Amino acid sequence: MTDVLDRLDVVEVPAPDPEPSPSSKTRAAPRELNPALLRVAASLSVAVGVIHLVMVPPHAGESLSEGLGFALAGWFQIVTAWLLLTRKQRSLLMPVAVANTAFIGAWVWSRTAGLPFGAHKGIKEPMGFVDLTCVAFEGALLVTCALLARRPTSAKPTKARTKNSMRLSLGVIVGVFALTTAVAASPGARNHDAHTHDNGSTAAAGHDHGAAAPADDKGLSALSNGHHHVIGPELPLDPATRAQLTHQISVTQDVAKMYPTVAAAEAAGYRRAGPYSPGLGAHYIRPNAAGLNFDGVEDDSDLLSPLAIIYAGTNPDSPVAGFMYYSMSKDEPQGFVGPNDHWHYHTNTCIKYNPDGTIDAPFGADTEAPADLCVQAGGGVMPVTQWMVHVWSVPGWESQQGLFGEVNPALTCPDGTYYQLPLDQWKNHPLSSCLS
Repeated sequence: MTDVLDRLDVVEVPAPDPEPSPSSKTRAAPRELNPALLRVAASLSVAVGVIHLVMVPPHAGESLSEGLGFALAGWFQIVTAWLLLTRKQRSLLMPVAVANTAFIGAWVWSRTAGLPFGAHKGIKEPMGFVDLTCVAFEGALLVTCALLARRPTSAKPTKARTKNSMRLSLGVIVGVFALTTAVAASPGARNHDAHTHDNGSTAAAGHDHGAAAPADDKGLSALSNGHHHVIGPELPLDPATRAQLTHQISVTQDVAKMYPTVAAAEAAGYRRAGPYSPGLGAHYIRPNAAGLNFDGVEDDSDLLSPLAIIYAGTNPDSPVAGFMYYSMSKDEPQGFVGPNDHWHYHTNTCIKYNPDGTIDAPFGADTEAPADLCVQAGGGVMPVTQWMVHVWSVPGWESQQGLFGEVNPALTCPDGTYYQLPLDQWKNHPLSSCLS
């Protein structure tokens, strides 16, 4: 019996599979992040990274710490984009969101109180096209991260849904990259190192970073003249350059003789654009090819046709006080010979087109006008103007700031001060912004 049993094949019965644990029964397979949203997030991160890197040279030229900060932010955001596309990990979303929230917070701080370090410590920065676009992209990136965290894609999306997502994300990416290119090519990016930095108001006299206003400047330090910063006194000129500049100035003085009063300018087709403003006078403009100066070089024909002639009032007999030359050139104009003609531009200027074809600037070209006030005045906001420079060459109306000074202290309000009405009252006083 034993031998028989020994010769029988022994069949092993496999043990039953272990009962799955409750946790393994309920644990769902990990879901991939939405690829369309990932591409949008990566494009936004690349965009803000590029903008930050573009702004490194002008900021580093004024403050090494600011330049380094922009470089670190830019590279962080570009590396972030690469990680989002290659790793596709949910764990990346939180650090991306935290970092960009910090970047937005730093921007708000710099525009409301001034950063606590760097060359512009405690000085409020102006807002412009470049930084507003950048912070808008950062805000959009935060929203995209939130959508990625809350709405990951399903395991097997339909072909139609995938195709629609691809089209939508591609459209967003193209728009982001197009706007980023516009930002990188804008005057704000090209000339940011020449921007005005102020500590609550722009110091017109001297215009030093963080300099305290004079004890009794009668409001002069509150005047502003766009994105333009003159560093130090006028530089000396060699004899040949001085001779050239003397000729150019003599041509502008010939223009003053041609249009000595407001009445003479209006007879030649010039029309008032904006109110009389202390330090800036009343600008009378006449758009024409020479006045728009497309090549950025001021030859005699350009000098004889300034885009704007500045008068010391708005009455028919108000005398000429200076000029505003304009240029449509891509880069800062060569303009007048020598290094002292500091061209500038303006942001958020309110422009109104009148029925007769003339152009008005209800708040002047030198004031950033809130959109709602501009609409109330019948105009629209121009985000960025082209290049311009003031020339105070009329005998008797020379500016204490120099030939190309930002403002002219000789142009005061009737009471001898420079105080202006609140902006919301300007539309009711189209001839003068003076408080008096």
